[in-house]
Order: sequence, then C-alpha cells, then structure tokens
Amino acid sequence: MNGFIPDKKEAQAVPYFDDVDSSEGWQGHATSKSVTTLKAEIVKSITRLGGVVSGFQSGQFMIDDKRRDGFQIHYAIGQPGQGMLPGRLDVAALPVRKTYRHGQEAKRREQSLRMALYMTRNAIDGLWFLQMLSPGYAPLMPWMLARGDKTISQLWSETSTMALLLPPGDSEFVEGEIVG
Repeated sequence: MNGFIPDKKEAQAVPYFDDVDSSEGWQGHATSKSVTTLKAEIVKSITRLGGVVSGFQSGQFMIDDKRRDGFQIHYAIGQPGQGMLPGRLDVAALPVRKTYRHGQEAKRREQSLRMALYMTRNAIDGLWFLQMLSPGYAPLMPWMLARGDKTISQLWSETSTMALLLPPGDSEFVEGEIVG
C-alpha cells in the first residue's frame, strides 16, 4: 500500500486567555489596536492574497463547555469562468474565566477577541509569505466552502466526509481513517 495514513486527530486543550503570554508565542495579548482597526488590517491581508472580504459576522462559539467570542470572516475568490468562490474563516477568541466582576469579564473578553484578531492578521500575513515562497500554494483554500456551509478545513477534520471529496476509487474509508 502506498500513501500516507494520518493519525486520528486528538482534541487540543484550549487555554484560557488569562493563562497565556507572549513567552509561549501568544501575540497581541496586550494590543491597544481596536477591533475595527484589526478587522481593517485583516481585510487588507486577505485582499493581498486575492480574496475579497464581504463581511465579518460577530457571534459566539460554544466549544465543549467554554463560551468563546469570535467572528466568521466571509470572503470570496474570483476564478476565471467560475465566478466568485465563497469562503469563511471562523475565528474563536480564547475563553475567559468567569471569576471576574461583570465589567471586568467584559473587558477581558474584548481583550481576548482583539488578541484573536491580531493573531489572525499575523497568520494571514504569514500565508502571503508562504505564497511567495511556495509556487502553486493556495493560501485561502482551507476555508473555501466545499459543500453547504462547511469549509474544506471542517470537512478535512471529519475524515469520513473528506473521503467523499477524493476521486472515486482513490481511497476508501476504514475505521476513521482515509487509506489509499
């Protein structure tokens, strides 16, 4: 058998906003940039990659038992003869402990959201560098909508569904893994 068989994905423990710092690679923890400014910088970064941002939808993600503020960033990429292909990038800020007084919790939640946007902007800028260094790299592809409301990244994490995207006969699904 030729091909790569990926290990089963294990859930990652997401730290609380209060428990991270820059020494561990978390950037933007103390940024003074506003949410509006960071969103504008993300639009600029996605545009540089050939995408067109159509909007930011704010909301909350409930992941396990943790409420995480965030955004869905909606964008599209123009393809000759195919029109605009839609995509969506989900950005969930780190959760905040509920040990703060109401006003303090709201302030920490906003700081966590600003940090998430700051890091998202940095990551998208990093994708631009990879695009320059790796011919044929498609940086916005993981977040393109593949079927319905799911992105390619979401389908990839659901390995049985991802097998359906491969050409017929190239793979089969066995016990949670794609095999060639």
